Amino acid sequence: MFGVIESYGVNEVEVENLASLLDDMIESPKERLEYARRLIKEGNVDKAVLVVGDGSGSLVVKIENVAEIRVFVKEYDRLMRDIGIEG
Repeated sequence: MFGVIESYGVNEVEVENLASLLDDMIESPKERLEYARRLIKEGNVDKAVLVVGDGSGSLVVKIENVAEIRVFVKEYDRLMRDIGIEG
């Protein structure tokens, strides 16, 4: 999933994992993206939504009500067009 999202450009990645303090210690965006990939592989995704507003777009992924990943997408408008959403 993140491989596709990366093709639209990633400004920032935020990870909140209630079961771990590791997410607070990761400083590099690349390392946070790798950590997010690992969380998605290991857990069950409850919900994934594209949130658009105020000139920005972010993919929000919730995993087992324990972790939340927010990926801020540079070209969210192109992503929306490519998945068939006109906005």
